[in-house]
Amino acid sequence: MHPRRPRLLTTTVLTALLTIQASLPAAEPLTATDRVRERVLRMTEFFDTMLPGVLGENNITLHLQPKFSDLRDREFMRFPVELRYGLTDRWELVGGLVPFVPNPINRGRQHRWGPGELKLGVRHDVGRSLGFFDSTTVGLETRAPVGRPPAVLNDHYTHVKPFVSAARTLLTWPSTTFYTNAAYDRSVDLTHRAAPPAEVVRRNITEFAPGLLYKPGQFGYFAEYLFRHLREENGARLGHEAQFGAIWDVPLARTAKWSLPGKWQLNLACKAGKEEGRDRDVGISARVNWRTTLREVLKPTKALPAR
Repeated sequence: MHPRRPRLLTTTVLTALLTIQASLPAAEPLTATDRVRERVLRMTEFFDTMLPGVLGENNITLHLQPKFSDLRDREFMRFPVELRYGLTDRWELVGGLVPFVPNPINRGRQHRWGPGELKLGVRHDVGRSLGFFDSTTVGLETRAPVGRPPAVLNDHYTHVKPFVSAARTLLTWPSTTFYTNAAYDRSVDLTHRAAPPAEVVRRNITEFAPGLLYKPGQFGYFAEYLFRHLREENGARLGHEAQFGAIWDVPLARTAKWSLPGKWQLNLACKAGKEEGRDRDVGISARVNWRTTLREVLKPTKALPAR
């Protein structure tokens, strides 16, 4: 990799973030109804990072996170979709699917479609049980292949992943949150499928990812470090990744004017990673998160009256 490339990517991302923030108008005041919707639709994820929090009792939300990078890098495109249900004020159930479709630009062996991967999970809010942190969420997630998805989407095995997410608001800087995520992703041969593709390496992964999120309003910045321990059949190796970027939670009033239901969030980040035995990986990532309720899907959002 050219030595100037990481610096060029960093400069590009910083310039884009500052330009976006400068162009955003001041947030509009929320009505009582908007405050309730904000609480239910509150975003607790950006990229692959999860913040503590669960839905309230009897709330149901729908999540969509299209992988636009597939348009550039893959012969298929993924459209992960999740349905979440608040069983109680502290327990949340999660179910999802990761279907994929042919990429209209790139062609090849994986230029096809399928149901991809099934996801089931449960999350529990344990409050301040860890002492130092203001809020903590623990959970268990299971991912299983459906059909014969590409190895990049699912490596042929079922994955069982216990995790914990904790966060603390800094007293000195109230708009800044210190968060950390820890998870163990174990690969198991649960569905007794045919032999995996030759390129698949079975692995168990332990991850630890602390970070800082500065978010005084609808626009925020984050910086995160990820440590990864990969246990494979022929030994173990380590991986490291650092990323920084920005988050924009689009105000509900604006999406209503555009007749878009639910809550929308835009993510932009620069990532640099290195695994033992592999080349360094540096790049820019962008993602769109969409969270809505089933009621809003069935009943289109109307534009709010001008104020």
